[in-house]
Amino acid sequence: MSATNEKSARSEVHGQNAFPAATSLVGVYGEQLFRILEQTSSGYVLLDAQNRAQRWNDGYLQIFPWLASALKVGMPLQAALQAAATAAPANAAPALNHIAESHQALIARQQANAQFQLPNGRKLNLSAHALSANYTVLACKELLPHGNEAESLSFFDVLTNLPNRRLLLDRLSQAMIQSERTGWRGALLTIDMEPVAGPTASTGDSQSCLAPHIAQRLLGCVRSCDTVARLDAAHFVIMVSDLSPDIEMTTVLVERLGERLQESLNGSYQLGHKSVMLEANIGATLFGPHSRSATELLQQAEVAMYRLRDEEARGLHFFSPEQQVPANDRSRLEQDLREALRLGQFELHYQAQYSASGEVNGLEALLRWRHPRRGLVPPSIFLSVAEETDIIVALGRWSIQAACEQLARWKAELQLDRLPICVNISAKQLRQADLAEQVQSILSQTGADPALLLLELSAQTLSPLDADSASSLKRIGAMGVRLSLDDFGGSSNMQEALHQLPLNQLKLSHSLVQRLGPNNAAEAAVQAAIALAARHQMTIVGAGVETLEQRALLAQHGCEHFMGYLLSPPAPVSQLKSLMQRQAMLGLQEAAA
Repeated sequence: MSATNEKSARSEVHGQNAFPAATSLVGVYGEQLFRILEQTSSGYVLLDAQNRAQRWNDGYLQIFPWLASALKVGMPLQAALQAAATAAPANAAPALNHIAESHQALIARQQANAQFQLPNGRKLNLSAHALSANYTVLACKELLPHGNEAESLSFFDVLTNLPNRRLLLDRLSQAMIQSERTGWRGALLTIDMEPVAGPTASTGDSQSCLAPHIAQRLLGCVRSCDTVARLDAAHFVIMVSDLSPDIEMTTVLVERLGERLQESLNGSYQLGHKSVMLEANIGATLFGPHSRSATELLQQAEVAMYRLRDEEARGLHFFSPEQQVPANDRSRLEQDLREALRLGQFELHYQAQYSASGEVNGLEALLRWRHPRRGLVPPSIFLSVAEETDIIVALGRWSIQAACEQLARWKAELQLDRLPICVNISAKQLRQADLAEQVQSILSQTGADPALLLLELSAQTLSPLDADSASSLKRIGAMGVRLSLDDFGGSSNMQEALHQLPLNQLKLSHSLVQRLGPNNAAEAAVQAAIALAARHQMTIVGAGVETLEQRALLAQHGCEHFMGYLLSPPAPVSQLKSLMQRQAMLGLQEAAA
């Protein structure tokens, strides 16, 4: 069979057309449910009331490749498993029979989950999720090996042994599936601890020392079935599920939890020989049937928390979709931003870019504002105000300057001396007539290697691209500085920019990567983008990678560079080296698995 025919046959088996009723099978759940499943499972298969397979993903067939030829839409899953075991070599048959028996136990509702080991040594957990009286999903996920330090670091915080962001999002996604099935609601609370008496104890290092003590108090406020996670410093998240099907009762229960948290968290903490007084800022958002992605829920809770900071208040604050920064607050925020620039309150955090082998091969510089009272303010709070004013131009210049100074300092660091740094530039910054001269001046002043500096443009920035901006970018490219295009989705106007500009790198849009699945529109767009990058001899980066399946699908289509919270979060420069060491070790192990 030719390669073309093989692809066609594969599409007929696994493509969306092969599952004509898949969306309507689960009524209101629809594609949203399957999107959540893609985040929570390495593989899944949907069964009807007669235990016939109706839909599955590539992850399921990657785990059980011997089913690829046996499994058909409408075929009883157990029949496919037995047929595959019968056809297997004698030495593999016992293991495949055991896997078939594990499936059968779940299909027969004898148990909710089963654990077993594949012939290649991978340990798996298979779980059953009843969607209704007529439909069940079997979800399969690889188990963490005990005693594997690198793997453990991937899911758990080192200081507190609490789940990290990666594991939190995984558990939140599973809770969302449960909520879709039962109608019961839950909540996500994000907590940031602040010193009562000024910023003296608010540094990341001091708050990190207190993190184990804060973690213990948090665990004492929740049920054993709830999740407490640590994201960074004194930034924690609590996920509570199955509170109530009634939204008002859910809100009351969350308010009661907020009261318990404040009672437990607010007070004195011992830091060495001195006592530190801390108080909690708590942002909350509810989830239930038809909620959006896990990542978006976390963002909502954080917006609520930072809104509380802006109001100089303490306690619990709920997110609402209508929540916007009022005009008078925006005016005050603009003044604060100008003062922050003058006082040097901004800093760069760095998110690593990884090769397929797990090697860190680049960094993206991300702007952060360390306010003396509000603490670390995320860009979602202040960038919109900066972009509406000329502040964004000054911030952009400062970011390039800070990144180049960092490159110069790293010249003596063996692990960091050849790492390029990518810096975002805004549309207003791009329209500055002397942008090229600014970049040249910064390079000369700092002594940074131009080849290690990338300037990143968003797709929106180049729509449309005027002649003066194109000329500035060409002059910058002639200096040896490389150019990166972010948020690339393969649109025709972006393809036009590829011909006009000396671009060196394309970053796939986060939304495209999040929608990525076998044989869907996003997959076709990714394939086209990768092919386009290859034709223009550009590096392509899969950005916003949050699941192993997303990374696997990107790699399958030829993407060799990845970044996202699956691999590492943004980190201050003080934490970067240790983070790189841990994540590189993890990446190598995962690539070899």
